[in-house]
Amino acid sequence: MKKKLMIDLDETICSPSYLEEVNKFMGTNYQYEDIETYFVEDIIPEEKREKFLDYFYQNVNVYEHAKALPDAISVIQELNEVYDIYIVSAFVDKRRIDESSIMAKYKYEWIRKNLPFIDPKKIILTGSKDLIMCDIKIDDKFGNLKGYGETKLLLDHLHNREFTREELEERGVRRVVSWLQIRDILLGGNQNDLS
Repeated sequence: MKKKLMIDLDETICSPSYLEEVNKFMGTNYQYEDIETYFVEDIIPEEKREKFLDYFYQNVNVYEHAKALPDAISVIQELNEVYDIYIVSAFVDKRRIDESSIMAKYKYEWIRKNLPFIDPKKIILTGSKDLIMCDIKIDDKFGNLKGYGETKLLLDHLHNREFTREELEERGVRRVVSWLQIRDILLGGNQNDLS
């Protein structure tokens, strides 16, 4: 039986155009290197965030121009031959619960277009990843790697660098910097090496 592999979508497989939309709304030119928080819109002054969310949910599909991370699709296609892959992505925005349902549609369409080899029944769009039981988890958000999982890989980004090596080791998480490194770990016989 194939091991179950959970892969996150945003900033793990693809980079949606959140920052581009923030820049368009604010008339700014922020780069990803300027943002150290998980939510890009944290750079918007608090008094303008509600207006941004109105604009965002009425006008924007951040997946229309989302770009796959380097080597992500080809490596996932290889992994699909060996593992039982589930693409698992949260879409519920607690600030705008009803409006955020449109994000599920946008995410699903991007996955179907760019990962056509993934069985649609293995696309899980959720409000929380806590209930997902998989042998291997790949995500860019440290909190999504808690709980069950033999192998937990955290894809390196500025927004998750505050976690020390000791904190990662305590939870059995290994930081990775690229999809080629993920390929080496999961297809190169080093699945259990979390050092």
